[in-house]
Amino acid sequence: SSSSSSSSSHHNHIPSPNMDEFLRGNLPSLTAELKAADKHNVGTVPMEAFQKAVTTIAAGNTTLDVKALAEFAASRGAVVEGGSAVNYFALTADLGKEHQSNKRLAEILKLCNHPVEKTQIAPYRAALAKLQPLEDAQTILKKTGGSMSLEDFQKKFPLAFKESRTVEALLAKEAKEVSTVEVKAPPKICPSILASDFANLSSECKRMIDFGADWLHVDIMDGHFVPNLTIGAPVVKSLRKHTKACLDCHLMVSNPGQWIGDFGKAGADTFSFHLEAVEDPNKMIETIVKAGMKPGIALKPDTPIEKVLPYVDKLFLLLVMTVEPGFGGQKFMWWTMPKVAEIRRRFPKIGIQVDGGVKVHTVHACARAGANLIVSGSGIFGVEDPQGVIEHMRKAIVSLV
Repeated sequence: SSSSSSSSSHHNHIPSPNMDEFLRGNLPSLTAELKAADKHNVGTVPMEAFQKAVTTIAAGNTTLDVKALAEFAASRGAVVEGGSAVNYFALTADLGKEHQSNKRLAEILKLCNHPVEKTQIAPYRAALAKLQPLEDAQTILKKTGGSMSLEDFQKKFPLAFKESRTVEALLAKEAKEVSTVEVKAPPKICPSILASDFANLSSECKRMIDFGADWLHVDIMDGHFVPNLTIGAPVVKSLRKHTKACLDCHLMVSNPGQWIGDFGKAGADTFSFHLEAVEDPNKMIETIVKAGMKPGIALKPDTPIEKVLPYVDKLFLLLVMTVEPGFGGQKFMWWTMPKVAEIRRRFPKIGIQVDGGVKVHTVHACARAGANLIVSGSGIFGVEDPQGVIEHMRKAIVSLV
């Protein structure tokens, strides 16, 4: 009988991905149990006491896998004294913080998935702008898998989803918000030529413009600032001979100042550099304008918008990366939408460009947040009907921006 009882301890146990959700849902009682076990009030308890406290709050409803529990505490950096004790101060604080973050993510996702009328757009953007994420982009990507499905999120984080506010509540809170300035940002669809057939570049570009695209987005990567190597000014110079369309250049390079002259001579129309790569953005902007190009600044997903505010008035466009720069075909980071909403609220006339994972099903979230310049690589080049996609994307923007 002893063998059967020991094997039953592995039945019906809380799988580790849901362990934090379970502990978070019972945080007050877990904290009380651990405080009671912490006789000297030092913030740590023996591993057995931690396991016993969790078993107590599970109250026989769920059998706990003791090994998974120890692994969970270790994954949170809360195991001390060579594995024999748990720092529960750190663990409970961490769980509380992450729960707040997950609730906020649930609210962002609810808004991203919510169809919005033009009359509601000011309260919608005000609500979204207040929900800047509390964790870095890679952490969020790892835990959500990048899915935009409310159902997926609810399955992973049932408690956070349940405790997060409804769209109605979020909008009601901002109901008095009105847009005093008309947004004057015309929509532009910008296929990213990184996803095209490079052996037929000029005909690929002509095909896109014939399909109704406005600009051609050119990704320049140097293998240093991002771990990928693409094209440079010579390709832009060759393309210029074959198209009158705007050549919209996005430099993901360590030293963008070095290339301003070359791109100006090659005939680039816009030159967007990464804020993270330069010491003196004002000087960069000045040099770009002198070289006859329109200046833009690009922000990685984790760069807060406060850092770019001093320069916005001098810019033609602001590019918000919706993936980590460097590779095509990544999942769209919907949690960057509060950044777009915040920029649009402050600057009704600036061009806001989104780049990364923007496709037919993600473009609406971008439009609602206030983006008007849509970069899409595989989302346009990789589909059977690029013309249909370009039209669809334009309609999404026109209806809202």
